[in-house]
Amino acid sequence: MSSTLKKKLIGNTIKVTWVSSGITPSAISLSIFNGSDTLVNSLSMTSSGNGHYYGLYTLVNTLGYYVAQTDATVASKPYKKRFAFKAISKETD
Repeated sequence: MSSTLKKKLIGNTIKVTWVSSGITPSAISLSIFNGSDTLVNSLSMTSSGNGHYYGLYTLVNTLGYYVAQTDATVASKPYKKRFAFKAISKETD
C-alpha cells in the first residue's frame, strides 16, 4: 500500500478533525511535532457538535516535515491519530 505525503503551504491554516464514535471524549487535544519529533504546539480541540471535533493550526514559516497528532480519552481509554505532512513554500515561476 502506498501513501502520498500531504503538502501544506507555510502561512496557511490546517484543520485537523476527529469524530467520536458516540461517546463524548473526556479530553481531546491536537499536538504538532516537527521532523525531529519535537513538540511545536499543542492546543485543545473544539466541538462542532454531533461528536465532531476540530483543531486549527497556522503553519509557521519553517519548511520541513511535521506530524499532527490527536489524543483523546474516551471511556477511560486513550486514542491516538497521527498524520504526517510537509510544509512547503509557494512555488514561483
